[in-house]
Amino acid sequence: MSSEFIHTEENGIKYLVHPPDSIFVGIKIRENPEDAFKNAIKRGMKNPDDWIYMYSNNNKDYFKNYYSRKYKSYSQFGKIEKLKKKLLER
Repeated sequence: MSSEFIHTEENGIKYLVHPPDSIFVGIKIRENPEDAFKNAIKRGMKNPDDWIYMYSNNNKDYFKNYYSRKYKSYSQFGKIEKLKKKLLER
């Protein structure tokens, strides 16, 4: 079993992806987790020191709370970013 991550980029975000022979295949992790935190704070995250970045999926970043162990997700793209993307695709 290979422990090498695959580098990929989607929508301008760089990820590390587990290889096909991994039990975690398909799980994406941002190369720079600080970007996930900056985005989550912009989208309303309170007390960022209480959260751990875990992974990204379906244009959302997922975090786990240190204390409660509950997960919370934040969209990677707001309405403005989605509109800009659609306009650029035309």
